[in-house]
This record gives sequence, C-alpha cells and structure tokens, in this order.
Amino acid sequence: MGRHLRVLRRCRPQRFIRWWSGPGGPGELDVTVTAERVQFWGGSGNAIRNVHIGRAFDHSGAVPRLGADVPQWMGETIGFWDGDALITWTSNIQGWFTHSSWEFSNHLQTIEIWTPRHADDGTLIGLLHEAVFYDDEVFVQPVRDMRFVSRQGEFNDVAPNNLTFCRQTIFPSAGRPLPVSPGSVIEYEVEDLYGRPWAQSWEKHFEQHMRRPAKEDEFNFH
Repeated sequence: MGRHLRVLRRCRPQRFIRWWSGPGGPGELDVTVTAERVQFWGGSGNAIRNVHIGRAFDHSGAVPRLGADVPQWMGETIGFWDGDALITWTSNIQGWFTHSSWEFSNHLQTIEIWTPRHADDGTLIGLLHEAVFYDDEVFVQPVRDMRFVSRQGEFNDVAPNNLTFCRQTIFPSAGRPLPVSPGSVIEYEVEDLYGRPWAQSWEKHFEQHMRRPAKEDEFNFH
C-alpha cells in the first residue's frame, strides 16, 4: 500500500491500465471510425488509443509490435471487424501500475471485443467492452473484464473534450510526499520511469537493513 500511495502522489505518464481505473477510465469516450483506423479518446481526455485495422504485428522482438522494439505507454493495437464487432489485439506495453491496479510487466497483452448494443427499436445505446488480459509474469491465468459504455450522443451534441494536464505540486523527499509551493527550491532526484521507481524508492528509503528471502529449491521435498 505504501508504494501505491507514494507513486500516486506524483504526476506520471499515462499508462495502459489507466483505461480501466476509476479516475482515468473512459467516463467520457470519443470514438472515431475510419476504414484504416479506429480511435478511442478517453481517460480524462489524455489517453488516446489507435486501432490499426488490417495491419500485422512484427514478431521479431521481445513482444509483438508495430513500430520500434521499444515498449509504449499505451501499447500498440491492431484489429479487424467481425460483422459489427471490433476485435483488437494490444501488445508492446510499458510495464507499470496505476490507481491501485495491479503491477503489470512489459509482457502484458490484451484481446478486446467492442460490440454495439441496441434498444428494442434498433437505436444504438452504447458499446459492450470485453477485455482479456494476458501477462505471464503477473497472472497465473488470463483475467477477463466486461463493462458497458453508454452512448451520450453525436460529437456535435455533447460538450467538447478538454486535454487534461497534471501540474505537479507534490514531490518525493526521502521517499515521502512533500507538498511544494510555487517559487520553492528543492533538491530533486530524477527517477528511472522504466525501472519500477516505486520499488526503487521503497527499497532505498525503507528497506535499508532488509534482505530478500532465499529462493526456495523447487526440488526440495523436505
């Protein structure tokens, strides 16, 4: 719990699982559909996902990917249409955790199914979103999640989305959150965002005299 509190008190890059978190989930979700791309814009207006229709992943790197062999905060997604259902595959995700969700690794991948739901008269009332999470470093078995996104209206019928930017006012000091007023001068250690900074901070400031338990021998039956 301490690690979660310390990392959440700071501004951090948007992460993939933010899409399923309470504060950052797509409570307001814009969906734009073209022949080659479907774009989802949600997560308080700053978590954009593009689904590349008809493209194929490159399997030559650590995980399937579209671009360079470098993990991306929101991953990369390909998809295809099965009738009016959109099936997507997301890979090449940068490991992280967010908003009290589980910590996930660079091996995280998802298969998602977006299915329209209609009222009895045929009116579109929203989307059924099913997601299956795979991560061989975190899960014993895949995790399945389902939710319903209700339709609010056409683009011109609803309020415009506003880009949300996090203005940091709390900074880490000896592993603890320190509120800092404008104009203050502090000493700040730049963290390695790709190296599990919450764990590094915790181990440095609160586990100085602790040792990891010895790894158990899988073939020891005593």
